[in-house]
Amino acid sequence: MGESGLNLSKLFGNALEAMTAQREEVNAMDGYNGNHGDNMVENLRLITEALGAKKSQSPAEALKYASQQLQSQGQGGTSKYYAEGLAQAASQFQGRSGVDGGDVMSLVQTLMSAIPAEGHPQQDQAGGSVLDVLGGLSRQQAPPQQQGDGLDIGDVLGLLGGQQSQPQQQDDGVDVGDVLEALAPAGLAFLQAKQSGSDTKTAATQALLGALMGGQVNPFQANTPRAAAGGVVVQSLLKALTK
Repeated sequence: MGESGLNLSKLFGNALEAMTAQREEVNAMDGYNGNHGDNMVENLRLITEALGAKKSQSPAEALKYASQQLQSQGQGGTSKYYAEGLAQAASQFQGRSGVDGGDVMSLVQTLMSAIPAEGHPQQDQAGGSVLDVLGGLSRQQAPPQQQGDGLDIGDVLGLLGGQQSQPQQQDDGVDVGDVLEALAPAGLAFLQAKQSGSDTKTAATQALLGALMGGQVNPFQANTPRAAAGGVVVQSLLKALTK
């Protein structure tokens, strides 16, 4: 089956380039073996080469093959989680002949949700997935631009952490849409997703990805090398969509 749409191998090639450039920074965050960046470079190389080898196949087949290669040849304990995420994404893309930008956003979400943020059992680290940690960074690093209703983009992205509060119009007449537009691009991404019919958590995730794409989130402020490396991967994949 001929591939149409975006080239997955080239997309992950961008992630490989970014990780290669920042491998030492990631290594420095790894207080256990000091090689997480090195492992991620090798794992992304495996993924890129596997996707390239199956570029004439469907996205599902290519992602499944990349998952298998990573499962058997991946470096470090994190490789198995990336393999699981790729396998989940392969299942989601069954029957598709190609992928577009929206599919890449979905792939990123699936992949990062599959990776626990903890480095290893000996470390006292917060739980959750890499996506959860990046969402937390968005809340910490978002500029303090609040309107009269007190809602900021951190509140919106807090939904990723399981908060149940819903954005609502307040008594002072300030519309939440106006607030979110003032927090562009992340807030605007949330608003647009909601207007297109996305549920709140999906919209909040898209807002997080928008913040990562726009460089508003520094993944190296994460508390784990996994989350930092994951942030580098996410940013490089999303930025490749704009090229």
